[in-house]
Amino acid sequence: MKKYLLEIGCEELPPSAVSTGEEFLKEVFKERFKDFFGYDTPENIKVFATPRRLGVLLKNLKEKEESKKETIIGPPYRIAVDQEGRFTKAAIGFANKNNIPIESLQKIETEKGVYIGAVIEREGKSIEKHIEETVPDIIKSIPFPKTMRWNGTGFRFSRPIRWIVSILDSEVLPLEIAGIKADRFTHLHRFMTNPVGRGEKKEIPSADNYEEILKFGFIIPAFSDRREAVETQITGFARSIDAEAILDKELIDEVTNLVEFPVGILGDFSPEYLVLPEEVIITVCKHHQRYFNFKRDGKLIPKFLAFSNTSVKNREIVKAGYEKVLKARLEDALFFYEEDLKKNLDELYPLLEGILFHEKLGTVLEKVKRNGIIAEIIAEKMGIKDLNDIKRANKLSKTDLLTEMVKEFDELQGIMGMYYALKQGEKEEVAKAIYEHYLPKTAEDKLPETTIGTVLSIADKLDNLISFFAIGEKPKAGIDPYGLRRSALGIVRIMVEKGIDIDLEELLSETIRKIGLLSIIERGIKGKIKTAELDVSDVKEEVLNFIIGRFQAYMRGKGFDTDVINAVLSTGDKSLYRAYLKIKTVQELKKNPDFEDVMVAFKRVGNILPENFEASFDKALLEKDEEKQLYNKYLEISKRVDELIEKKNYRDALSELLKLKKYIDNFFDNVMVMVKEEEIKKNRLSLLKKINDLFRKISDFTKINVQGGK
Repeated sequence: MKKYLLEIGCEELPPSAVSTGEEFLKEVFKERFKDFFGYDTPENIKVFATPRRLGVLLKNLKEKEESKKETIIGPPYRIAVDQEGRFTKAAIGFANKNNIPIESLQKIETEKGVYIGAVIEREGKSIEKHIEETVPDIIKSIPFPKTMRWNGTGFRFSRPIRWIVSILDSEVLPLEIAGIKADRFTHLHRFMTNPVGRGEKKEIPSADNYEEILKFGFIIPAFSDRREAVETQITGFARSIDAEAILDKELIDEVTNLVEFPVGILGDFSPEYLVLPEEVIITVCKHHQRYFNFKRDGKLIPKFLAFSNTSVKNREIVKAGYEKVLKARLEDALFFYEEDLKKNLDELYPLLEGILFHEKLGTVLEKVKRNGIIAEIIAEKMGIKDLNDIKRANKLSKTDLLTEMVKEFDELQGIMGMYYALKQGEKEEVAKAIYEHYLPKTAEDKLPETTIGTVLSIADKLDNLISFFAIGEKPKAGIDPYGLRRSALGIVRIMVEKGIDIDLEELLSETIRKIGLLSIIERGIKGKIKTAELDVSDVKEEVLNFIIGRFQAYMRGKGFDTDVINAVLSTGDKSLYRAYLKIKTVQELKKNPDFEDVMVAFKRVGNILPENFEASFDKALLEKDEEKQLYNKYLEISKRVDELIEKKNYRDALSELLKLKKYIDNFFDNVMVMVKEEEIKKNRLSLLKKINDLFRKISDFTKINVQGGK
């Protein structure tokens, strides 16, 4: 078995480009070389990714791929063969073009018709040939967020390429990218080997030696190994100062991609800065310096850990430099904090008129007013009587955008509003809601804890969706500049996880009417369409379907079956919380060993009903004992089912419905539904529709997959 090493050496890549390169190379090499691996094992591919190099080591490679039989389709049979059965010029031309002996041509039937073709055996390519054809294309295809050109070749890459290593076992395989020809020389650490700035040029005798050579040259080439080194140092320094490190995964990944040889340096900052909210200090350290913080007994301590890419003899000098930069940042933050405290948030509210939310949607002040209208609608539907605190929190919700701290550190919006509100004497729940109305910020982020924060969060996100959809700014494949998918998922998570039972369609209808969506659209299109041609119901349907789409994805992510999700949603229930409870109940039923028999019975009821059937039931027309028994059982349980559904006790409601199974089976075994007497037939179908409508209060069981069927 052979081994192949590829290394692309370049100038320092941004952390995001390192991650992109690593993920892409792992997937694409696995796919493009699958026919060359001798056997399937995780050891086949190892990816290397540092700021100065991207590379792969492929193991267990065969010398050549297996020969393959391939069917080549030519012209249609009627054109390729004449009436006397001889090949025409079309067939002969096809054979010559593909180097196929004319006697190998045969009649081939396909879904599209009958053609002339041939089954040929393609000899497998050698690994050398495959590398030569494939690797340059892979390098060109790495989907970096941003690329650049740096020489006359016009080649684009995240940063200029300076060297390429391409070795099969111990032989250099010819390769040229951006004017750089591959050889067997890499460059070691820029500052810990000579010449400083470029790093020692080091020969790699064979693919096997690569990692060992780099490690002796102060480079940890694999991301996972380097990340482990970073995390080990963070926890080690924490133990040394009897503290707990704040292990921020995002920051650990970023630091890992900034260094080739991580060296932790513990520093201090003045305790005087601890008067700042801890989020301010952590934000300054993380987003602006990439430092890690520590806590002791749940409180931030004046220590930080920075990472250098170089091991130096005198760490005190480096430490002093890190401390000096952080001190300047914290001094700025303290100044902003003290200046902001001199202002009252109420004073800032009217100034929101000066901040543009979106050119077609007006100012932030207009956005806050829309949020307030929506919040009142939501509060009313949640049964909240006193709206004063909700109105107060909404009024102050965006005012911190005008504070000096948030202007400098926009990551702190909402957080600073909360702290400033507390300082000026606002109720704790009102202050927390200012922060919480932005939650959840990501798919895994925490949800609002307070009722006010919950209401405002839904309102803010719902306004985003309605407003941006109204002006045509909808998410496209891979493009979502306004975070509308995140807003929709946030609404889904809040309603489901916090048990908020609101009909989404009703909420959208009332919201669109009360915020005056028509005027928003008119301003957005600037008279390009006549008002009479606008239909806000289209916006409602688009937003509703968009949110439900996020709900479906969220449910699948929770492990629920797609058929169960669709079966519940197809009943038309637009309360996401109720839909979730129903999905959960039906999913649990699927685990029952008798599930298939139960579903077959339920599906028989729904499947026999004609589409758009209009029921007309008359008890007096019941003839057979089995249909009378089914109707009486229906009457017996229907009221109980309705009561349980009203209480959202779908488990017991479904248990009641299961009592119908025996009567349904007896009905279908002994009663002919589709009889000639139209009146009797319609009456029996009407009885079944009553039962099916009862089922559909939980789920459309005809849409649930079962192995068998009747």
